[in-house]
Amino acid sequence: MEWLYSTRGFVMLAPDLTPNMGLFWYFFTEMFEHFCIFFLCVFQLNAVFYVIPLAIKLRDHPMFHLHLLVGLTAVFKSYPTFGDAALFLSLLPVWGHCFKYMRNLFLVVCMWLYSIVLAPVLWHLWIYYGSANANFFYAVTLAYATAQIFLLTDLLYAFLRREFHLRHGPAPKEGQGMPILMNLK
Repeated sequence: MEWLYSTRGFVMLAPDLTPNMGLFWYFFTEMFEHFCIFFLCVFQLNAVFYVIPLAIKLRDHPMFHLHLLVGLTAVFKSYPTFGDAALFLSLLPVWGHCFKYMRNLFLVVCMWLYSIVLAPVLWHLWIYYGSANANFFYAVTLAYATAQIFLLTDLLYAFLRREFHLRHGPAPKEGQGMPILMNLK
């Protein structure tokens, strides 16, 4: 039973607050001890809340749903690595037909470059030189997570917009000739 705690329990309970590219470590370092269990449950359930709504919306597209869940795991994992994001990014060309519908790709690329360049610099300044502090490094991790979330939502929007255009044409019109506005429900 010790192996269960050492594998799944470690990820679920997040006892090690070593700074990493995730969102857990700083939040739980700054929190009062009596709130830790509540917020640990909230943080861990956060990733689960997206599964059912996405499964309902994407019921005809299970592979795209799985790809979005891989991306959500990369964002909300308690100890994420760049490898988690690399798995999501390596599967991104599968949905290359949706790229022309994406709106925030330049912003996402800039935020990722900012994060990838500044994360090791601020880590080094904070840990080795002591001239920066945890807030600077955590700002980079927030930008990294925000870039991932922007990419996920932009990819979902592009996929749904492409499906809408395939169903109704590129410039759909109502019966009176008025343009149809896409409504994401």
